[in-house]
Amino acid sequence: MKEILRDKSRDELARNLNSLGIRADLAERGRPEEKIENSWYQRSLGIIDISEGLVRWINILKKDASRNSPPLWWVILCIPDERPLTNHKAVDIKTIRKKTFPLFGRVVDVTWKGNDHHTGLAEVLSNDEAVKNLAKKIGNLTIHSYAKEFQGWTLQVDRRFEPTNQDWATIQKIADYILSSARMF
Repeated sequence: MKEILRDKSRDELARNLNSLGIRADLAERGRPEEKIENSWYQRSLGIIDISEGLVRWINILKKDASRNSPPLWWVILCIPDERPLTNHKAVDIKTIRKKTFPLFGRVVDVTWKGNDHHTGLAEVLSNDEAVKNLAKKIGNLTIHSYAKEFQGWTLQVDRRFEPTNQDWATIQKIADYILSSARMF
């Protein structure tokens, strides 16, 4: 009975990635990576290990439904970085989606805002059409740098999604931008 009621979002994303030719394996539960980006009101559904590419693992977080709100999901794509990062100057940027009409309109443009500590990352991402199209399609994106929990970066999507080959190529492109950013720490 427990298996029937279990949220299968992690399984579905792994199955989708494998169907695209991206080797994605479900990891054992309880790994420390499940705590990355995990707030008190969320719970991790588990880790998906990716064997190739710049994104090495994915964590799916869920906030269960309450009486007044539906369930929410976040997909956290993790990009390890061996270069030294300082925590007091953490990069924190996110997409701002401009719509034809506030709240209900169609997304017409995407820009990146936040503190990128002079890396130029927000500008590069704002000027890339493939990145804009990805954010228009799958939702809001957020990038954080980490030095304590793990050494690297996260790319957070604010909902579940089923990536296509083009989406995955764009995610890898964003990861490449992140890792090649000229940081001035």
